[in-house]
Order: sequence, then C-alpha cells, then structure tokens
Amino acid sequence: MRSPHSALIVAAACLLESGCLVTVFVKDAGGEADGTGGGSGSVGSDDQVSQETGSSASTSGTTGEPTSEGFGVTVDVDFDLGEQEDWNSCSLVRVPCDGDSEDIDHALGINCDGGLQTEGALTWSGPAGSRLVVDQVLGTTEVYAPTEGSRRVALSTGDASHLLLTLPEMPDLGNCPVSQTCPSTDWPGADLDELPPPMVAKAKQCEEDEPVGVPGDCSQTIESQWLLGGDMMKAYDYTELRFSAVAPLGTAGFAFDFAFLTAEFPPRFPGGYNDLFVAWVASERYTGNIALDPDGNPIGAVTLPYTIKLDEMPAGCGDECVDIPLREFAFEGRAGTAWYQSEIGIDPGESIEVVFALFDVGDAIVDSVVLLDGVRWQCAPPPSSL
Repeated sequence: MRSPHSALIVAAACLLESGCLVTVFVKDAGGEADGTGGGSGSVGSDDQVSQETGSSASTSGTTGEPTSEGFGVTVDVDFDLGEQEDWNSCSLVRVPCDGDSEDIDHALGINCDGGLQTEGALTWSGPAGSRLVVDQVLGTTEVYAPTEGSRRVALSTGDASHLLLTLPEMPDLGNCPVSQTCPSTDWPGADLDELPPPMVAKAKQCEEDEPVGVPGDCSQTIESQWLLGGDMMKAYDYTELRFSAVAPLGTAGFAFDFAFLTAEFPPRFPGGYNDLFVAWVASERYTGNIALDPDGNPIGAVTLPYTIKLDEMPAGCGDECVDIPLREFAFEGRAGTAWYQSEIGIDPGESIEVVFALFDVGDAIVDSVVLLDGVRWQCAPPPSSL
C-alpha cells in the first residue's frame, strides 16, 4: 500500500514543465468523482474494431476547464528549463477533447492533450450494439453526468442504446415486454468459455513489488464471483475495450471512473445471475482485476451492497428515496452504484495493458451496464494502491 507523499512531489512534477501554476486535488474513492462510438475507427470485422490514434491528441471541441489532481495544495513554480518539446512526462493538467468528438478514446479521456496516450490503437470487441458514447442526461439528476468532459462510454451486456429508454418505452423500442425483466437483450454468438488473454480468472497469490510470474488474478475476485453462476463458467454477451500504454516520467498511478447499473437486482436476487465488470490491468508487478467498490467488493450484480436501488417503500420515502437517480431511464426500479474511482500504483516507464470487460453470468438475458470515464495517469501517489 502506498500513502500520499508531501507536496514536494507535486513540486517535483512541476519541474518537468517549463513553469506551472496548478491546484491539485485527491478525490475520495467512495464519493462522486470529478466531472455511438468510434468516429475515426477502422473496421476489422463486425465484432472487432480498432480506433487509430495519433502521436498528438486533438484539442478541437474541448469542453469545460482543464482538469487536474494531486494533494489539495497550490504550487507556484517558475523555472526556466529550456526546450522540453521531446519530454514525455506526466501532466498535472488534462484537457477534455470530447466536446465535438464521439470517438471512444476521447470520451474516455484518452489521447487528449495532457492525458494518457495509448500505444497503438484502442480496440473493442463484442456486439456492435454493446457500446455507446453517451452525452445525454440519464434520468432526472446529475448523478451519472460525465466525470470529465461532456461524454462517457457505456458498455452493456445488451443493447447499449436501451440505456436511454424509459420503462414505458421498453416494450416497443427495447423489444422487452412488460412481463419480462427489462432491459434485456441476448446477443447470439457473443458467449465465451474463457476470458480472452491476458485475462486469467484463476486466483493467484501476489507479493508486493515482486514480478508477476505465473498468470492469474492477483485480486482473487473473478473466479469466485463467476462461479456463482454455476459450475460451468461462461461469459455470456461478452463485450470489452482494451488499450496499451507506457507510463510517462513522473507517473505514480493509473486511475479511471466507473458506475455500474444492473437489472438483475432486485428481480432475480439472490440467484446466481452475477453479471461481472472486470477492469484488468497487466503490468510488470500486477496482473488482475482492479474494479472494486470503496469497500473492496468486486463489481458483481448480485454481490454489491447497492446504495442506489428501489426503496422498499417507494410510496412513503418522498424526496429522500434512494432510487431517485435511477428514475426515468432504463434502470428505474433496479439498482446501481454511484461513480467510483479505481486506481493502482504504476512506475514511470512501466508498460500496461488495460481491458474493460463486461459479461452476463448465469444466462444471457437481463442487462447490466458499466459507465466509464476519466481514464488517466496519476502524477502523485494515489491514496491507496494495489
């Protein structure tokens, strides 16, 4: 585990810039985070697409102010270090670039000025309808507003566009009759018998600061959660995004924001329909899932202690109903989490591969969705790291 260092680290990071005046913050992983796809993609097949990226990010159509993070201190440093155009360093200021772009990488916060730059293409696989760049308001609140920029990405075990429907619209527009639990879409041919490499569901014991060695899941969360769906582990309606990157000078961590929504709870609770979201990180000293809630729970549909869900007495709770953020879009009367931040310590120069994977467990019906945003390097040690 790493603890935050002093503000001197932030000042040291500033030395990598020719001069800087920044205010930086640490977000509580248990609270709210800060603020259809692929316009520039090249298609390899109906189910697998890669989005090409350039060496420099586009800044056209940026929205809002640049975002920054660190330790809640203001550091005023003005040093003349000469020309540094070729320096690859962790930037304390990220500029959103998804204002006029529906590219998946830009909606995630990737390949923008000051942000994480991928090595090669960001790729995705699974049914074409299982992913969506979303700029619409979900429901009647700002709970699921983007955490960075103006868009976020939705991955779904069903049709991601159904996320935007209300329950009355679901029978006609979502092909889900009122007699069923909705939203619900089965994608024939999208079921896997095992997770694609480099993911390995089997739990393994990992030592801190030791080489990874034998493949496996250092978090020890995937196999046990997947088995709740039965002895035959099958990833139904599998969909993913993945990319590789090299941590620049001054990097101390990798982080992203996510929120999980499911129709499995409460209608099919406590069955084994434990739809799973996995955020796999393969680095030089860690391999495994880092998608956990603030209490360390894996993101499984029937195992999460939901804070946003149908109230047991919806007629009597008034303005204090905990399910209000879910009303008037697809997951009304179901369950979800707030935005959570997931993070892991990364060393400068370290290569990582990241896979965001979502799949149904137990059967291929009744949908779950994960919202993704704010993918970034951390230029100061995270409050806690795996």
